[in-house]
Formats: sequence, structure tokens, C-alpha cells
Amino acid sequence: MDFSLGDEQRVLIDLGAQILKDLSPLERLKAIEQSEAGWDRELWAELAKAGLLAASLPEAYGGSGGGFLELCLLLEQQGRRAAMVPLLATLAGAALPLVRFGTSAQKDRLLHDVAAGKTILSAALTELGAEPRAPITAATADGGGFRLSGVKSGVPMAHEAAAVVVPARTSKGTPVVLLVDPKAPGVTLERQRPMNWEPQFLMRLDGARVRADAVLGSVEQGGAVLEWIVDRFTVGLCALASGAAAEAVRLTAEYASNRKQFDKPIAMFQAVGQRMADAFIDNQAVNLTMLQAASRLADELPSVKEVATAKYWAAEGGSRIGHTALHIHGGISIDVDYPVHRYFLWLKTIENTLGAATPQLVRLGERIAAEG
Repeated sequence: MDFSLGDEQRVLIDLGAQILKDLSPLERLKAIEQSEAGWDRELWAELAKAGLLAASLPEAYGGSGGGFLELCLLLEQQGRRAAMVPLLATLAGAALPLVRFGTSAQKDRLLHDVAAGKTILSAALTELGAEPRAPITAATADGGGFRLSGVKSGVPMAHEAAAVVVPARTSKGTPVVLLVDPKAPGVTLERQRPMNWEPQFLMRLDGARVRADAVLGSVEQGGAVLEWIVDRFTVGLCALASGAAAEAVRLTAEYASNRKQFDKPIAMFQAVGQRMADAFIDNQAVNLTMLQAASRLADELPSVKEVATAKYWAAEGGSRIGHTALHIHGGISIDVDYPVHRYFLWLKTIENTLGAATPQLVRLGERIAAEG
């Protein structure tokens, strides 16, 4: 597959990289992580002003006419800076599903403000003890709508989201995907503290009622809608991992070239050089498998194997890169005033979100067996 990028995509990468670099110095990252809000409103506003939040949205809703691949290119730059903005949750988790499956009323209500940076959205894809594609949260028919009962975990930015995409299971045992107001009666939020300091919440649904017009797509196509969302959120995670891994490798190579033992840079020692070479290869695999999956999803091509392969490398390769970065840096790697620990924590968080390496191999094996 040809991964060559067009001129507009290169401009998007360069502009995103510059804004994220300028507004994400180390001291600012630490201040954002320790703040009550937990995310960078100023950076979000600058991304909106530059048209980057709109890059993957249709022109009819204030966008630039791009798609999922453009979003992944921007997420990769976010990963390089470990910048705390809700790009993945808002765009991959909710806005792009609205573009694909939403009604005109749903799109009109939310997408213009997303493109302008005025609205944040989220997706509640994780439940303890449940596979993301098979939710256990119950959606009980109630008149023309549903009542929801269950607990969602790790919902990013739920406290400021205008709507959260919530998958649930109907009485027939099939999935349905709903747009839920996180401030509605029957919905309570409890702050969680993940390793990378992202604002995440436990969302408890205690008979929360949603109307019929809150269904995303239709009840009948709920399973396909959920698969579509989970695939794109997963590959969005891989794009973040690609950027974080690339920066971890860069920082570690720079350190190994400058740190001396016995009057020689430690990069000249065979063991260090071998680990750096392995980290470089892992990073190439993370990046290329992500681009392959993102490109196929952008073209609406069958991508089960590509998505599982990309997440496998983001989990397994990303974990190896993170550990290599810490080991080569030695004791300085645990100093929070030094940036490399942040990339380790981001890569670990991504590894364990929506399935680590082993579940991806199981999914791959099932698909290969089915094809055989």
C-alpha cells in the first residue's frame, strides 16, 4: 500500500506539529496535568482557530472535507507532544460517527460547534468485564426511547461533553448506540485517575432515559455502528501511540548520544545500540501498521485484520519502546521534571485501552481461521 501523503495532508501535519510544539512546553504540560480541568483549553481553541478540529469533518458542517486519515495524522502529532486535548474522544469517538450515521438534526445540533471548538464530545466504550463490541449496559425499551442501566469506565472528558456516545444491549441481546447527555437525570460521574492523567470518569447509568431521537443510526444496525466506532477509536489510539513512541525514541537516542561512560557516549556500547535499533524497528511497525489501518478505514474497506495488527503493534511495540526509553535513561527517567516518563505512561495507557496485545492476536486468529 502506498503511504505517500498529499500536499494538504503535509500542510496539516506541519501546522498541527507547530501549534502543538509551541503550546506544549514541559512546564505547561505539568501545570495542565495538575489543574482541576485536566486539559488545555487554550490549545484546543488554537487548534480550532487553525481549522484543525474541522480537518476531518464535512464542509457542510464547517469542516475541510477530510476524513479519518487526516484525524490520525493530527493525533500522531498530539502523541509526539503528549498534549492533553480531547481530539480522540471528540472526533473519533463521536463526531465522525455522527457524520457517518447521525440524522440531520443530530449533525446540525453538534457538528458545527465541534468544528468551531465550542463543543466537546465523548464515547463510553469501556465496561469492566465486557468486550467493547459486546456491551453489558442494559437498554430497556421505554415508550419510544430507552432507559439505561449500567456502569461505563474510563469515559474521557465526560464532565464537559455535550453528549456521550453510549453503546448498550437491548432486550434482544443486540447492541444499540445512543447519544446521552452526561448531565441528564440518572447519570452520575465519578472522576478516575489513569496513568497518563487524562480526565476520565466512571459513568453510572441508573435508569437514565433517552428519547428515540438519541439513537445513532438505527436500532437494527446497532452492531455495525458499534463495530465502526470501536475500529476507529482503536486506530486513533494507535496514531497517538505512533507519535508518543517516535518522541520516546528521539529523546532516548539524543540522551544516549550525549551521556558518557568511560569517556564514550553510551550509544556506542553494543547493548545500548541493539536496544535502540530494536526500538526503531518497533516504532516503524507501530507507524506503518497504523497508517495501513487508517487508510483502509478512511476508504471504508474491510479492515478487521489491519485494525487488530495495528493495535497489537501499538500495545506490544509501544510497551517495548517505553521500557527501552526508561532503561537507557536510567535513574533520570523517574524524575517528573524530565519528559521521558510521560511517554512511557501514555504508551502504557494506550496499550491497555480497548484490548492489549493478546486480545488482538486472538481476534486475528479467529479471523484467519474463519477465512481458512
